[in-house]
Amino acid sequence: MIFALSLLAIYYSIAEQYWPAARDLRRLNAASNSNILDQFISVTSGLTTIRAFGRTHFYTEKMHALMDDNLRSSWYLALVSRWMDFRLGALGAMFVTAVAIMILLEGSIDPAAAGFALTFALQYTRAVTGLLRKAAATEAGFDAVGRVTQYLELPTESELGDSAPASWPTEGRIEVRNLVASYDESLPPVLRGLSLSIAPRQRTGIVGRTGAGKSSLASAVFRFIETLEGSINIDGLDISGLKLHDLRSRLCIIPQDPFLFSGTLRDNLDLDRSRTDGEIHSALAHVQPTLSTPAASKRSPEPYIPREIGSDQLSCNSSTNIFQDLSSPISDGGLNISQGQRQLICLARAILTKPKIILLDEATSSIDLETDMAIQRTLRTELPNSTRVVIAHRLSTIADFDNILVMDEGKICESGSPAALFKARGLFWELIRQSSDRESLEAVIMKDWGC
Repeated sequence: MIFALSLLAIYYSIAEQYWPAARDLRRLNAASNSNILDQFISVTSGLTTIRAFGRTHFYTEKMHALMDDNLRSSWYLALVSRWMDFRLGALGAMFVTAVAIMILLEGSIDPAAAGFALTFALQYTRAVTGLLRKAAATEAGFDAVGRVTQYLELPTESELGDSAPASWPTEGRIEVRNLVASYDESLPPVLRGLSLSIAPRQRTGIVGRTGAGKSSLASAVFRFIETLEGSINIDGLDISGLKLHDLRSRLCIIPQDPFLFSGTLRDNLDLDRSRTDGEIHSALAHVQPTLSTPAASKRSPEPYIPREIGSDQLSCNSSTNIFQDLSSPISDGGLNISQGQRQLICLARAILTKPKIILLDEATSSIDLETDMAIQRTLRTELPNSTRVVIAHRLSTIADFDNILVMDEGKICESGSPAALFKARGLFWELIRQSSDRESLEAVIMKDWGC
């Protein structure tokens, strides 16, 4: 028992040296695995671009470097494990040898008792070694628990708040008063005392240079970023006190980089399966001028049934218009179709829902000019009672709008009709002057406003 307790104490001291090193090496190994997976996903999604710019050798070498880091951590982890195995094995052999020597020196021990003692000594060393290994594996496993706990403790959006009235918003009036907002409390504000007013059913364009705060304003309206000061009122109701679900379900936003869900075209256009095929085809025809609208279907909407889309179904024939078939497969994120097609699908979804307020954040940036003009005409005729706010990169999109807001450094520096701002020779005039289609913009502005 004296030798056994001494052996246990020595084993524990060795394990105390092994556990911290093994824990850190396992963490490095897991992190290197994640780096390899992230690199693989990013390279496969951008393979065409990488080959077009001749950067295959660079990304191959980068993947080799990441694999070297992963194998290096695995190698050191194996070395640390062998370091402990060797010491535990040597101490176990010394313990069994000491027991055997004691049996030989004590000549009066019965052979059966001697065999039992040696067997116990061998099993004892194995049991202690196994116990320490299980303890090390348990501690290493809790590293994954620590990562899960880290995600569980991330701040989340609050679902608390007041329920919005059933008919809200009724008009679509937007009023922003002294708005100050930032993406994080440790970062400087991106909106600095911004104030504006948008009348119901008004077509308002927001322009400005990169970093002026245009997309940040859209994020603040949907409470993707929290406001530090000021307020945003829609139809006289402060949105900061509303439930997020009520707020975001009553408004519509089409971002510059739209996201689609895995499934079919119909799944992405009619999430709750409340529309007929005729209504969906009609909405698609409005955003795809070259598409002929099929006869309206009288079939009742089917309940939504999630479907798994196989890899063989995701290859769309380039000569086939996916908008003609509602069962056309859409991969996760819509990566099997172009950026412009994803934007058209989101526009069709907005036409189907007919919201009182629709916000387009450069939603036609990947669409040709002719289709863009057709879509703007469609939005004007199909959503006449909706307040339309367009963050435009292409000035021709908002040249005939009712009101233009020019942003700079998180504030509204100019506002008014396109013709008035053009005559004022301010920042809006500078943007037009630097545009490649300056002459056509000037003609549209002067024509639409009787100048």
